[in-house]
Amino acid sequence: MATMPQPAPVELIPAEPQRLWGTPAVANFFLGGLGAGLYIAAALAARFGPAPSVRIASWLGPALVLVGFAAVATESGRPMRGARVLWRIRTSWMSRELWLGGAFVLLAAADLVFPLALHRVQASVAAALLALAQGFIVRRSRGVTAWDVPVMPVVFLASALVSGAGLYFMIELSLGRLPEAVVLPAVVGLLAAGLVVWLRYLAWSGEPAFLEAVRALRDARAARLIIGGGYLAPIALVVLARVVPAAAGPALYLAGALMLAGQLYAKTLVILKAGMLRPITLGALRLDRRLP
Repeated sequence: MATMPQPAPVELIPAEPQRLWGTPAVANFFLGGLGAGLYIAAALAARFGPAPSVRIASWLGPALVLVGFAAVATESGRPMRGARVLWRIRTSWMSRELWLGGAFVLLAAADLVFPLALHRVQASVAAALLALAQGFIVRRSRGVTAWDVPVMPVVFLASALVSGAGLYFMIELSLGRLPEAVVLPAVVGLLAAGLVVWLRYLAWSGEPAFLEAVRALRDARAARLIIGGGYLAPIALVVLARVVPAAAGPALYLAGALMLAGQLYAKTLVILKAGMLRPITLGALRLDRRLP
Protein backbone atom coordinates (compact mmCIF):
# COMPACT_ATOMS: atom_id res chain seq x y z
CA MET A 1 0.00 0.00 0.00
CA ALA A 2 1.48 3.29 -1.10
CA THR A 3 2.05 5.89 1.61
CA MET A 4 0.95 9.46 1.21
CA PRO A 5 3.87 11.93 0.92
CA GLN A 6 4.40 14.06 3.99
CA PRO A 7 3.65 17.73 3.40
CA ALA A 8 6.65 20.06 3.64
CA PRO A 9 6.86 22.64 6.45
CA VAL A 10 5.30 25.96 5.59
CA GLU A 11 7.09 29.21 6.51
CA LEU A 12 4.49 31.73 7.61
CA ILE A 13 6.88 34.53 8.63
CA PRO A 14 10.45 34.46 7.25
CA ALA A 15 13.52 35.20 9.33
CA GLU A 16 14.23 38.92 9.67
CA PRO A 17 17.16 40.84 11.20
CA GLN A 18 16.65 41.88 14.81
CA ARG A 19 16.59 45.66 15.16
CA LEU A 20 16.91 46.07 18.93
CA TRP A 21 20.71 45.92 19.13
CA GLY A 22 23.10 47.71 16.81
CA THR A 23 26.59 49.17 16.88
CA PRO A 24 26.35 50.45 20.50
CA ALA A 25 25.60 46.90 21.67
CA VAL A 26 28.64 45.66 19.74
CA ALA A 27 30.73 48.33 21.48
CA ASN A 28 29.46 47.22 24.89
CA PHE A 29 30.05 43.54 24.30
CA PHE A 30 33.49 44.08 22.78
CA LEU A 31 34.81 46.74 25.17
CA GLY A 32 33.33 45.04 28.23
CA GLY A 33 34.89 41.73 27.28
CA LEU A 34 38.17 43.41 26.35
CA GLY A 35 38.43 45.23 29.68
CA ALA A 36 37.58 42.11 31.66
CA GLY A 37 39.91 39.92 29.63
CA LEU A 38 42.78 42.41 29.90
CA TYR A 39 42.62 42.42 33.68
CA ILE A 40 42.47 38.62 33.88
CA ALA A 41 45.38 38.24 31.45
CA ALA A 42 47.56 40.77 33.27
CA ALA A 43 46.78 39.34 36.70
CA LEU A 44 47.43 35.76 35.62
CA ALA A 45 50.66 36.67 33.81
CA ALA A 46 51.90 38.38 36.99
CA ARG A 47 50.66 35.45 39.12
CA PHE A 48 48.44 37.94 40.95
CA GLY A 49 51.51 39.85 42.04
CA PRO A 50 52.32 43.55 41.48
CA ALA A 51 53.46 44.44 37.98
CA PRO A 52 53.30 47.57 35.77
CA SER A 53 50.89 45.87 33.37
CA VAL A 54 48.58 44.99 36.27
CA ARG A 55 48.57 48.63 37.39
CA ILE A 56 47.60 49.70 33.89
CA ALA A 57 44.95 46.99 33.64
CA SER A 58 43.52 48.12 37.00
CA TRP A 59 42.38 51.42 35.48
CA LEU A 60 42.22 50.65 31.75
CA GLY A 61 40.11 47.50 32.16
CA PRO A 62 37.37 49.23 34.20
CA ALA A 63 37.52 52.25 31.87
CA LEU A 64 36.79 50.03 28.86
CA VAL A 65 33.88 48.41 30.69
CA LEU A 66 32.40 51.80 31.62
CA VAL A 67 32.75 53.11 28.06
CA GLY A 68 30.92 50.01 26.87
CA PHE A 69 28.10 50.61 29.35
CA ALA A 70 27.88 54.25 28.24
CA ALA A 71 27.72 53.19 24.59
CA VAL A 72 24.86 50.76 25.07
CA ALA A 73 22.98 53.31 27.21
CA THR A 74 22.76 55.60 24.18
CA GLU A 75 20.93 52.86 22.27
CA SER A 76 17.90 52.98 24.53
CA GLY A 77 15.35 55.65 23.87
CA ARG A 78 15.45 56.89 27.47
CA PRO A 79 18.91 56.16 28.90
CA MET A 80 18.14 57.91 32.18
CA ARG A 81 15.71 55.12 32.97
CA GLY A 82 18.47 52.57 32.72
CA ALA A 83 18.83 52.56 36.51
CA ARG A 84 15.63 50.53 36.66
CA VAL A 85 17.55 47.58 35.24
CA LEU A 86 19.58 47.40 38.45
CA TRP A 87 16.62 46.22 40.47
CA ARG A 88 15.82 43.21 38.27
CA ILE A 89 18.79 41.11 39.26
CA ARG A 90 16.64 38.04 39.94
CA THR A 91 15.31 37.87 36.40
CA SER A 92 17.55 39.93 34.12
CA TRP A 93 21.05 39.12 32.90
CA MET A 94 21.40 42.78 31.94
CA SER A 95 20.95 43.64 35.62
CA ARG A 96 23.52 41.01 36.59
CA GLU A 97 25.91 42.39 33.98
CA LEU A 98 25.66 45.86 35.52
CA TRP A 99 26.19 44.60 39.07
CA LEU A 100 29.13 42.44 38.06
CA GLY A 101 30.60 45.29 36.03
CA GLY A 102 30.28 47.57 39.04
CA ALA A 103 31.90 44.97 41.29
CA PHE A 104 34.78 44.60 38.86
CA VAL A 105 35.32 48.37 38.67
CA LEU A 106 35.32 48.73 42.47
CA LEU A 107 37.61 45.75 43.08
CA ALA A 108 40.08 46.90 40.40
CA ALA A 109 40.03 50.39 41.96
CA ALA A 110 40.70 48.83 45.36
CA ASP A 111 43.74 47.12 43.86
CA LEU A 112 45.01 50.49 42.66
CA VAL A 113 44.63 52.09 46.09
CA PHE A 114 45.52 49.07 48.23
CA PRO A 115 47.55 46.65 46.07
CA LEU A 116 46.78 43.18 47.38
CA ALA A 117 46.77 39.76 45.75
CA LEU A 118 43.31 39.16 47.24
CA HIS A 119 41.92 42.19 45.40
CA ARG A 120 43.38 40.90 42.13
CA VAL A 121 41.86 37.47 42.60
CA GLN A 122 38.46 38.96 43.44
CA ALA A 123 38.59 41.40 40.53
CA SER A 124 39.57 38.60 38.14
CA VAL A 125 36.61 36.48 39.28
CA ALA A 126 34.26 39.45 38.83
CA ALA A 127 35.74 40.08 35.36
CA ALA A 128 35.20 36.46 34.28
CA LEU A 129 31.62 36.52 35.56
CA LEU A 130 31.03 39.79 33.69
CA ALA A 131 32.13 38.21 30.40
CA LEU A 132 29.88 35.21 31.07
CA ALA A 133 26.95 37.47 31.93
CA GLN A 134 27.27 39.23 28.59
CA GLY A 135 27.10 35.86 26.90
CA PHE A 136 24.00 34.95 28.89
CA ILE A 137 22.33 38.19 27.79
CA VAL A 138 22.70 37.05 24.19
CA ARG A 139 21.88 33.42 25.07
CA ARG A 140 18.53 34.40 26.60
CA SER A 141 17.38 36.11 23.40
CA ARG A 142 15.04 33.22 22.63
CA GLY A 143 13.71 34.69 19.44
CA VAL A 144 17.13 34.89 17.74
CA THR A 145 18.13 31.52 16.29
CA ALA A 146 21.91 31.97 16.24
CA TRP A 147 22.04 33.41 19.77
CA ASP A 148 19.83 30.94 21.59
CA VAL A 149 22.50 28.25 21.98
CA PRO A 150 23.97 26.95 25.27
CA VAL A 151 27.57 27.53 24.18
CA MET A 152 27.12 31.31 23.78
CA PRO A 153 28.39 32.28 27.28
CA VAL A 154 31.54 30.22 26.67
CA VAL A 155 31.99 31.96 23.30
CA PHE A 156 31.89 35.35 25.07
CA LEU A 157 34.28 34.26 27.84
CA ALA A 158 36.77 32.87 25.31
CA SER A 159 36.49 36.04 23.22
CA ALA A 160 37.16 38.21 26.28
CA LEU A 161 40.25 36.22 27.22
CA VAL A 162 41.66 36.18 23.67
CA SER A 163 41.17 39.92 23.11
CA GLY A 164 42.41 40.72 26.63
CA ALA A 165 45.55 38.65 26.11
CA GLY A 166 46.14 40.47 22.83
CA LEU A 167 45.91 43.87 24.51
CA TYR A 168 48.16 42.61 27.30
CA PHE A 169 50.84 41.76 24.73
CA MET A 170 50.60 45.25 23.25
CA ILE A 171 50.81 46.94 26.67
CA GLU A 172 53.83 44.90 27.77
CA LEU A 173 55.68 45.68 24.55
CA SER A 174 54.75 49.37 24.79
CA LEU A 175 56.41 49.35 28.23
CA GLY A 176 59.56 47.99 26.63
CA ARG A 177 59.10 44.54 28.18
CA LEU A 178 58.61 41.08 26.74
CA PRO A 179 56.06 38.76 28.37
CA GLU A 180 57.61 36.01 30.44
CA ALA A 181 58.46 32.84 28.52
CA VAL A 182 55.85 30.83 30.40
CA VAL A 183 53.11 33.15 29.12
CA LEU A 184 53.63 32.27 25.46
CA PRO A 185 52.60 28.58 25.61
CA ALA A 186 49.62 29.58 27.75
CA VAL A 187 48.45 32.05 25.09
CA VAL A 188 48.89 29.44 22.35
CA GLY A 189 46.71 27.09 24.40
CA LEU A 190 44.16 29.87 24.91
CA LEU A 191 44.03 30.61 21.18
CA ALA A 192 43.63 26.91 20.35
CA ALA A 193 40.82 26.56 22.91
CA GLY A 194 39.14 29.73 21.62
CA LEU A 195 39.26 28.38 18.07
CA VAL A 196 37.68 25.09 19.18
CA VAL A 197 34.88 26.99 20.95
CA TRP A 198 34.26 29.16 17.88
CA LEU A 199 34.13 26.18 15.52
CA ARG A 200 31.84 24.32 17.91
CA TYR A 201 29.49 27.29 17.92
CA LEU A 202 29.38 27.44 14.12
CA ALA A 203 28.52 23.72 13.97
CA TRP A 204 26.16 23.73 16.93
CA SER A 205 22.99 22.89 15.01
CA GLY A 206 22.00 21.54 11.63
CA GLU A 207 18.67 23.35 11.80
CA PRO A 208 18.14 25.24 8.52
CA ALA A 209 17.28 28.48 10.36
CA PHE A 210 20.51 28.28 12.39
CA LEU A 211 22.65 27.49 9.36
CA GLU A 212 21.16 30.41 7.46
CA ALA A 213 21.67 32.77 10.41
CA VAL A 214 25.38 31.90 10.81
CA ARG A 215 26.06 31.80 7.07
CA ALA A 216 27.89 35.15 7.27
CA LEU A 217 30.10 33.69 10.02
CA ARG A 218 30.99 30.62 7.95
CA ASP A 219 31.76 32.14 4.55
CA ALA A 220 35.25 32.48 3.09
CA ARG A 221 35.77 36.09 4.18
CA ALA A 222 34.82 35.39 7.80
CA ALA A 223 37.00 32.29 7.84
CA ARG A 224 40.00 34.30 6.62
CA LEU A 225 39.53 37.17 9.05
CA ILE A 226 38.35 35.33 12.17
CA ILE A 227 39.90 31.87 11.95
CA GLY A 228 42.96 32.74 9.89
CA GLY A 229 43.63 36.29 11.09
CA GLY A 230 42.26 36.05 14.63
CA TYR A 231 43.46 32.59 15.68
CA LEU A 232 45.86 30.80 13.34
CA ALA A 233 48.08 33.78 12.50
CA PRO A 234 48.51 34.79 16.17
CA ILE A 235 49.37 31.19 17.06
CA ALA A 236 52.06 31.17 14.36
CA LEU A 237 53.40 34.54 15.51
CA VAL A 238 53.58 33.50 19.18
CA VAL A 239 55.40 30.31 18.20
CA LEU A 240 57.77 32.42 16.08
CA ALA A 241 58.43 34.67 19.07
CA ARG A 242 59.30 31.63 21.16
CA VAL A 243 61.56 30.06 18.53
CA VAL A 244 63.23 33.26 17.26
CA PRO A 245 63.75 35.60 20.24
CA ALA A 246 65.09 38.38 17.99
CA ALA A 247 61.68 38.62 16.31
CA ALA A 248 59.69 38.36 19.53
CA GLY A 249 58.81 42.05 19.89
CA PRO A 250 57.28 42.72 16.46
CA ALA A 251 55.73 39.22 16.28
CA LEU A 252 53.94 39.50 19.62
CA TYR A 253 52.74 43.04 18.96
CA LEU A 254 51.27 41.98 15.62
CA ALA A 255 49.76 38.89 17.24
CA GLY A 256 48.09 41.08 19.87
CA ALA A 257 46.67 43.44 17.27
CA LEU A 258 45.29 40.52 15.24
CA MET A 259 43.71 38.99 18.34
CA LEU A 260 41.88 42.24 19.06
CA ALA A 261 40.80 42.75 15.46
CA GLY A 262 39.61 39.16 15.07
CA GLN A 263 37.40 39.29 18.16
CA LEU A 264 35.97 42.68 17.24
CA TYR A 265 35.05 41.40 13.79
CA ALA A 266 33.57 38.18 15.22
CA LYS A 267 31.36 39.98 17.72
CA THR A 268 30.26 42.48 15.09
CA LEU A 269 29.12 39.65 12.84
CA VAL A 270 27.42 37.77 15.68
CA ILE A 271 25.33 40.81 16.67
CA LEU A 272 24.73 42.56 13.36
CA LYS A 273 24.71 39.71 10.83
CA ALA A 274 23.75 36.54 12.71
CA GLY A 275 21.03 38.29 14.72
CA MET A 276 18.15 36.87 12.69
CA LEU A 277 14.77 36.44 14.33
CA ARG A 278 13.51 32.88 14.33
CA PRO A 279 11.14 32.21 11.41
CA ILE A 280 7.58 31.14 12.15
CA THR A 281 6.77 27.85 10.47
CA LEU A 282 4.09 25.18 10.51
CA GLY A 283 5.08 21.56 10.34
CA ALA A 284 2.37 20.97 7.74
CA LEU A 285 -0.43 22.87 6.14
CA ARG A 286 -3.29 20.98 4.54
CA LEU A 287 -6.18 22.53 2.71
CA ASP A 288 -9.02 20.07 2.49
CA ARG A 289 -11.54 20.68 -0.21
CA ARG A 290 -15.00 19.80 0.95
CA LEU A 291 -17.82 19.07 -1.41
CA PRO A 292 -21.02 21.05 -0.82
